[in-house]
Amino acid sequence: MKRTIAFTLAAVLLLALLGGCGGTQPQTPAPTAEPAPTQTAAAPTEMPAETPAATPELAPVEEYFLEKEPGTRQLTLYWNHPSADYASCDVWMWYSGKDGSGYPFYPCAYGVKCMINVPEDVDEVGFIVRRDCSEPGGSSWGSATKDYEDDRFAILTGDDTVIYLKPGDAAQYTSADGGATLSQIRLFTLAGILSPTEIRYYISPAETLSSPEQVQVYEGGTALEIASVSSLGKSAATGVITLAAPLDVSKAYEVEIEGYGRIAAFPTEIFDSPEFIAEYVYNGDDLGAIIHGDKTIFKLWAPTASRVVLNLFETGDGGEAYRTVEMVKGDKGVWSMAADCGHGTYYTYTVTTSAGTAEAVDPYARAAGVNGDRGMVVDLSLTDPEGFRDSGYYGGLRSYEDAVIWEIHVRDFSNTIAASEYPGKYLAFTETGLTNESGQRVGVDYLKWLGITHVHLQPVYDYATVDEARLDEAQFNWGYDPKNYNVPEGSYSTDPYHGEVRIGEFKQMVQALHENNMGVVMDVVYNHTYALDSNLNRIVPYYYYRFNANGAASNGSGCGNETASDRAMFRKYMVDSVVYWASEYKVDGFRFDLMALHDLETMQAIESAVHEINPQAILYGEGWTGGGTPLAQTKQANQANIHTITATGDGIGAVAVFNDAIRDGLKGSVFEAAGKGYINGAANRGNAEKVAFGIRGGAKSNAVSWYVDNAMSVNYMSAHDNNTLWDKLAASNPDATTEEKLAMTRFGAAIVMLSRGTPFFLAGEEMLRTKDGDSNSYASSDAVNNLDWAALTEGSDALAMAEYYRALIGMRGANAFFTGGAVNTAILDGSAIEVTWRVNGTPAAYAVINPGAEAMDYTLPAGNWTVLLQDGSVAPDGGETLSGGVSVAPMSVLIVRK
Repeated sequence: MKRTIAFTLAAVLLLALLGGCGGTQPQTPAPTAEPAPTQTAAAPTEMPAETPAATPELAPVEEYFLEKEPGTRQLTLYWNHPSADYASCDVWMWYSGKDGSGYPFYPCAYGVKCMINVPEDVDEVGFIVRRDCSEPGGSSWGSATKDYEDDRFAILTGDDTVIYLKPGDAAQYTSADGGATLSQIRLFTLAGILSPTEIRYYISPAETLSSPEQVQVYEGGTALEIASVSSLGKSAATGVITLAAPLDVSKAYEVEIEGYGRIAAFPTEIFDSPEFIAEYVYNGDDLGAIIHGDKTIFKLWAPTASRVVLNLFETGDGGEAYRTVEMVKGDKGVWSMAADCGHGTYYTYTVTTSAGTAEAVDPYARAAGVNGDRGMVVDLSLTDPEGFRDSGYYGGLRSYEDAVIWEIHVRDFSNTIAASEYPGKYLAFTETGLTNESGQRVGVDYLKWLGITHVHLQPVYDYATVDEARLDEAQFNWGYDPKNYNVPEGSYSTDPYHGEVRIGEFKQMVQALHENNMGVVMDVVYNHTYALDSNLNRIVPYYYYRFNANGAASNGSGCGNETASDRAMFRKYMVDSVVYWASEYKVDGFRFDLMALHDLETMQAIESAVHEINPQAILYGEGWTGGGTPLAQTKQANQANIHTITATGDGIGAVAVFNDAIRDGLKGSVFEAAGKGYINGAANRGNAEKVAFGIRGGAKSNAVSWYVDNAMSVNYMSAHDNNTLWDKLAASNPDATTEEKLAMTRFGAAIVMLSRGTPFFLAGEEMLRTKDGDSNSYASSDAVNNLDWAALTEGSDALAMAEYYRALIGMRGANAFFTGGAVNTAILDGSAIEVTWRVNGTPAAYAVINPGAEAMDYTLPAGNWTVLLQDGSVAPDGGETLSGGVSVAPMSVLIVRK
């Protein structure tokens, strides 16, 4: 997409996406980062005073030098640390168009150095000095730790930029004598408009300003009158400049500080001021491009824009606009235009703000051309399959607990099904009667046989990392890198060039799954965008994102930016978006990535809006962040607070959370491949308590710091993040036999399936899926990620395990006490767990969970009890009758009911 903006919100660097940026639980080390949206002076100046370097004596070393390639500029970083093992250290770097990766250090007189060539149009490189790397110079984060907590950014000021670093020090230095003495580099990082009369500046290092004349604010070439500067006479890295007259958020201003240069001032905290909220928050439901007869009305919320131009195109890619139209600014900052065009017209907006001029796709676009670079006007009625509008949603749920969720990636699902006409596409979910080479059912027929209720689709909105114009090449990404939230991903369609095709095929997929008695859950990622240079940020710079106190982009997602759900217009956007997917596509539920980055008010609004459309829709998410966030913990939709969200209207549930306590209690921490849990070698009291917490559906417990009401717990052992269950068992028990690992799998699956809450599992967990130990396969090969349907053969361990999961699902569905009974647990000798279910106060069923290596004796309460599960054998509707003393086999579960 052509850009004419001088948009130095972090030099608009692309996101380095690892781990899907989805995170697995709080305090995950951020594997990647995107440069913070900091504005820098054109040429950073140096501190005149020189300081001794950290290494006073520089021994001669034959230094490494990297040859500069044509068309590049070079960055050299010097670093030292008195106690670091340099062999396990490196620099993690990223820049526009390049994902994060480790780069090696080489010995030098100063300590160590790292050199990199970048394209000559790159002005900024983000970097993190890493210690204790398990893979120094590699592309994974592994065991690495940061030498300095925050991300840092090197400003490239010429063909060669050389920066010296001190251990644990945020500052950057230059040196004229190879590092013997250092001069600190001065940076002017941000000037943010706080209110109609206030601008906050951020500089590094701190400076004492002694005179008001050292600070100037300009509109064009005219200096504005300054009433006061809060930092005068104090050594400060930040201060507030108060203007004598109000500012206009649609105009361009610059701030100059003596010794630090001049930069543009952008609206930031003013967005939260009462004045801005009263004047610009818009509650209408007509944003986007809506067809009215022979015209289309375009509406865009862009209150800080001074000009908006509508560009109309005949195709979704290539060629110039056949017409450009000046839009008109109206109330609440909404720009509009009625144009003589209709279905199939492609369009973009060119928006001018104080940040410059940028071309952007409408955030409310519902269709798009190839790679989502142009929105498309669409008559949605033309995209409906026959009978779709009259069809309903997946039904029959009394509560979330009646659901059994199977998580799958669209490409993984069918890529290896030779009989499929649509491998890797939405339409593969419409195919029935497919078998593998051994004649075993696969695809949708397999899912029907397995008995799951809901297919959880990893991101299917339009995401950035797969080039839809090169689908003849093998490309893979999980898709946790949003580009156009309200447009289906084009790479899963048969034609990504015509916007209506992906919409129609997505609807066919949903309709087919409904007809096969399965619901559809969308994995949604509203917590961050692929890059800070998003359509949202091009249209209203700084509004849709959170920033730290120093003006840098907050990185609570671990992906370089985080969105601001607590701002009225992004809250509205999120609600509008899920309502659109639920109503237009008849999606049956949503899974929210890093949900703790969203505020409780927004998630409650989403619950109410979605359940008004479909009371049986399922809502759940990750109750954690991927890093620190400015959003107050008391406002976060995290595990600790989620019970405050309630079901409204006829909603069958509120908002559920993933239960990492039972996950890690069962098999060990996901962050320690060799770590063990209850089912694989660490059946201690602590793990038993975590498992019991999950069995009770997340009810209050002294063993876990959070709880949920009404079993709003999603219980699981594996998901797309981290190792598959089979790989985890192999890594934690490298000497275990296949039969021992099969026993562990059966043991864990039985516990998850008997627990209150909603059972969830990674597609293929039930057929012993492996990714060959790849714990972060977000962009790995198809060979690593594809579901191995060929593993299902007569007599195979994979098919036998799938049959076991099927039997467990049938058992759970055939016995209402699993989801409707009051459940209690007790920890017995040897960390065995006793489970009691009561219906109307009367014991209805018991379970005894034996994690030991030996059989255990147990005495059933008086009476005759029907066996549902014993020694790994499942009788969904009841088997033999037991009474009195029984023996519970090692690593197994006994379940009996009246």
